[in-house]
Amino acid sequence: MLGRATERLHRMHRSQVHRDPWPAFANFDVDPYPESLRRTAAVQWAGRARAEYGSVHQFSGLTHALCEACIELPVLGALARLQTDEVRHAELCAEMALACWPEGPAREPDVFRFPPPRAPWSSAPKAGDDPRPGLAWAAEAVLVACCIGETLSRPMLEAIAVVTTDTVAETVARQILRDEHLHATFGWETLSLLLPRLDPTQHAHLCERMRVSFGSVESTTACGIAIEDVAHREIEIGRGDAPNLGTLTDEQYAMIFFATMEAEVVPGFEALGLPALRAWHERTRTKPSA
Repeated sequence: MLGRATERLHRMHRSQVHRDPWPAFANFDVDPYPESLRRTAAVQWAGRARAEYGSVHQFSGLTHALCEACIELPVLGALARLQTDEVRHAELCAEMALACWPEGPAREPDVFRFPPPRAPWSSAPKAGDDPRPGLAWAAEAVLVACCIGETLSRPMLEAIAVVTTDTVAETVARQILRDEHLHATFGWETLSLLLPRLDPTQHAHLCERMRVSFGSVESTTACGIAIEDVAHREIEIGRGDAPNLGTLTDEQYAMIFFATMEAEVVPGFEALGLPALRAWHERTRTKPSA
């Protein structure tokens, strides 16, 4: 994924995607850190790179569906920005993973493998004379990818930026963080635009699907930890004395997830007239992804 294209394409990519100050990956010094620590960081950063790469795929599909539904141009313009950002995020995370563990690709190539991304939902319906099926599909995609996913990304990245003791890793986290509020805002604004255009059956289907969406996001984000395991506990996120290259524990991921869902995501959907609180309590629990 980090391979070099032609020089002209590389210059175009750098002009569009790289944002100053681009992290000084070449200045990352592996010597102070044991390999076990660097490998753990590389695994997490590579996983983030795959997630960001998947977002490029999701948003490109969303763009196509909304184009065929003749959505307003400002929506497409904002969405184009999101795609560029996700390409940058994928590169930043992949570069950080490689900087942490440069010997990793030779030792454990699977850690650095980037298979073709797949959207976690069915493909958009084929365009026809009625744009509403495409809009209904887009509403669910926006609900999951942006309203939930991007809203969760902000506190996750804030925590990563706080705990890391390395300046390069902190620069990476904060550069991605600069975009996340915009991505979440796009989701909430676009969903509010799409909801009134759905017919009652489509609206009811979207509400019913929220139970599945909440459960699916929990399975990929909460690291197998149940809300009962962290209830009534405070989140402790701080920079300790031990070196940290931008990693969080499973418990920290879970606590951030549950706190953000209950404080921001569920109330946000309720404000749009969606039965999110009921869907949250009735969410379909699934086994964590491997």
